[in-house]
Order: sequence, then structure tokens, then C-alpha cells
Amino acid sequence: MEFESQKELFDYARTFDLNSIPVLSDILEKYNLKFISIDELEPILFGKNVLVLDARSEKEYSETHIPNSVNFPVLNNEERHNVGLIYKKYSNSAALKMAMDYADPKSENLKAFLDSHDAKSKQIIVHCWRGGGRSKYLSKMVIDAGYDVLVLKNGIKAYRNNAVKYFSLNEFPFKLIELSGLTGCGKTEIIRELANNYPVLDLEKSARHFSSLFGYIPYKIRNYEPVFNQTAFENNTYSQIIYNRNIYSDYSSYFVESESKKIGNFNIPPSIYTGMNNAVSIKIISSIENRIKRIVKDYFDDDNKGLEEMIKLFRLKERLFRKEMSNKKYEFALSELENNRTHSFTEIMLKDYYDVKYKEKPKVPLYTISSDNMSSCIEEIISIYRKNFLN
Repeated sequence: MEFESQKELFDYARTFDLNSIPVLSDILEKYNLKFISIDELEPILFGKNVLVLDARSEKEYSETHIPNSVNFPVLNNEERHNVGLIYKKYSNSAALKMAMDYADPKSENLKAFLDSHDAKSKQIIVHCWRGGGRSKYLSKMVIDAGYDVLVLKNGIKAYRNNAVKYFSLNEFPFKLIELSGLTGCGKTEIIRELANNYPVLDLEKSARHFSSLFGYIPYKIRNYEPVFNQTAFENNTYSQIIYNRNIYSDYSSYFVESESKKIGNFNIPPSIYTGMNNAVSIKIISSIENRIKRIVKDYFDDDNKGLEEMIKLFRLKERLFRKEMSNKKYEFALSELENNRTHSFTEIMLKDYYDVKYKEKPKVPLYTISSDNMSSCIEEIISIYRKNFLN
């Protein structure tokens, strides 16, 4: 159903016989829906035999979602908007009827969706925002398709409440091992590699941001969805904690990259930031040439995808860079950038901006390791971890 105007939408809703529309509880009564709490879900969230369906709209899902969940909107963005208008300005019974009219034709698509996710071998768990009508109605549709299902009590709000509670702790419950070093030394690459076999907190991944003025560019040019707000950043970070608790339950120490208090626009939760400040440090060093190569690859990619975005931001922040670098150096850096000399531009930015402005924390490192040979660097870090931090 598509409507060209609100008038057309409301004219359609007024055709309903409101007295004949049953209440949702009556529709669902025979289904005897079963429920699961967030505390029961978290320990199995990353299991291979669990399928979490998010019934919310695409927009809601893109803004934040429970980790490892997949989106099947019982109402898409436009449908949710229309139903909301009818609910607020006309009738909740008419809104329910319209929601069902939108949802029911998706039954065949749902069957194909469940089949594509091998749902027959999995426990299906459905949720929406607060554990209300959308999750319950999608659960009805799942049952009609021939599957068993559980509904998450209180929806994604329950997950958010657990995240807030966790980050309100005075002390982070795990020890942190901080990887420090100058911009481009390979800390992020090391964190990503260690994550394959050891617990890490990848805060930049949670923010979809490399924690620099240009830090959104590596994610944007690789078509990652941006993180829209502090809530989503914290939810993403909490998801990593759940994963680590589930997969690395016997490990008490997590690797984390050294950061300031903010990553992009987002504040690191105080308990984590305090834990980082108190953490032992492993300092990563690298030659200027290898640092340049890493940054060029991260921010421009092999075919200079990031060039246009970099030029736009470098011009936008002209006043800042002129102040920090001098007029002459800014103009030279801009000229190199505009002429596709990304290697030269990066070298200027490292030597005349980042290495000057972003001083390392005054912390004596436990070890200092070169990342010029990345594989041996990671092997050495793992050896240190096994020797000093493995339970």
C-alpha cells in the first residue's frame, strides 16, 4: 500500500470497520508465546545455534542493534511512519489493522528469510524496541511458518539497560593491556589480528572511527554504516564485552588500543578509560616509512578512494591546520593532496601535525616492540600475553 498524501492515508484508514478489529492480545492468545530475558540471552548470543530476529524498521536497526542479530522489519520505515500517524491522530484499532495489512503479505518472504538463515537448526529469538506488538506479531508469523520462537522481554531496551548498568560500574571488571605508539604504528592492525584468538576491546570499531580528525574516512570509503550516537557506540562496545565473556570466559585481561577520552564524537565510558590509564602498556614503534604506508592504505585505499573526502575536510579545517602547522606548511600539504601525492601529504601530516600534537601518554611501557615486521611483532605480543597475563 502506497499513499501519495496524508489525506489519502487517512481516507484509507477511515474505511475500516473499527468495531470488527480484534485486539492484539486476542489474536495472539492461541499462540501461547514464550519469552526469554536478556540475562538468559546474553550467554548464548554468539552461539551458532541461535538466530536473533530484529523486528524493527531498517532505520532503527541501522542506528543500533543487538550484536549478531539480523533484521526482518515487520514494518519498514515508511510503513512504521504511516502506522504511527494513524495511531496518534486517528485510532489505535485502525493502526493495528493497518500494521497487520502491512505485515501479513511478508509471510512468504519470511519463510525464505528463515530458510536462508538455516532457521530449522536454530533457536529463534525475536525482539523489537520494547518487546511489544511488533516482536509479538512477527513471532506469530514465525510460528505460522512452522517454527518455534522465543520473544525477548522488553526488547532492545533490556539490552541497552544492561549496557548502561555495566558502564556505570566504578571499576572495569577486567584488566587491560594498552597498546600505545605514534599514529600509523599499526596498533589497530595488531588489535584486529589479536581479536582472532584473544579478548580485545576495539573501541575504534565500536565508533566506526579511527580516532583522528579524519578518522571516519577509512570506514566511509569501505561503505560501513556510520555510528550515529553515543548509545550506539556504547552498545557496540558492550557487544564486544559479551562476546569476550562468552568466547574467552577463562581470560581476565583484554587488549585495548591507547586512546584519548573521545573517539570521534563519542566518549569512552569512564570505567574503561580509567582502566586504560591504569593499564600496563606495550609500546609499538615503527619506521616513518612504514607508518606512511599504513596510513595511505587506510585512508586512501589502493585506488585513492579517500582522496576527495580528505581534500574536502582538509579545506574545511583550514583555519585549524594553518594555526597548528603554519600557513606555508598547510599550503604545501594541500598542494600535495590536490595533486594526488598522498605519500608526501601523509609524511607532512605525520611530522608536522600528528607527531607534534598528539604526544604519547607519560607511561613507562612494560615492553617496546617494533611493528616493521608485523607477524613477528604479533608473535612477540602473544608470547608476552601468555607469559604474563594468561590465567
